[in-house]
Amino acid sequence: MKGISEYHKYGEGNRYVYIIGGEEFVSSFPISFPDAVFISIKVEDWNRYLSPYRMENPFRKGDYFIGDADTLASSILRSLIPLVEKRGEKSERYLIGYSMGGLFSLYSGTLTDKWNGVASVSGSLWFEDMDEYFSSHPLKTKKVYLSLGRKEKESRNKTLRSVEEKTKAIYEMMTKEGIECTFTLQEGGHFQDEEKRIRDAVSYFLG
Repeated sequence: MKGISEYHKYGEGNRYVYIIGGEEFVSSFPISFPDAVFISIKVEDWNRYLSPYRMENPFRKGDYFIGDADTLASSILRSLIPLVEKRGEKSERYLIGYSMGGLFSLYSGTLTDKWNGVASVSGSLWFEDMDEYFSSHPLKTKKVYLSLGRKEKESRNKTLRSVEEKTKAIYEMMTKEGIECTFTLQEGGHFQDEEKRIRDAVSYFLG
């Protein structure tokens, strides 16, 4: 499966939650959500397969995000989902991503109606022109969860400082489109309380 280096499946049920990021935490989630199946996806190259289109990397001069997210989205839909889900089973399906995974998750929601909900957790929505992209590419999913740490906008990097402003703009856009959407600010910066933030996204979808 191009773009996926490995995946792991935990739990039993007819609600499937695919998660990019926080691989070390996902195995414990079925304890709290016993009727759900969690699929942890490890991506080969984040800068390549989680970026929707080519963009100069704000962290390393002369480096670029490749923009090959469509390849990964296709691998998940056409290969991974049929592999892990029971055939003929009517199921709920959610996609949750952290950091660049959050950007990918939200972007994936514009490509297909196969997701009942998508979540961008501390998502890299500072990505160039993503707010404009969502204004012309409506989501095909029913529910959206957005979260950020309160300190994420305090980055010394000019591009990253726009993350809260752009996330709020995307939230308002989706709300106006009638999508069930929530946006929450949590304590700390980008690398704080990763497990809790992902769990909160799971709780939003599964209750």
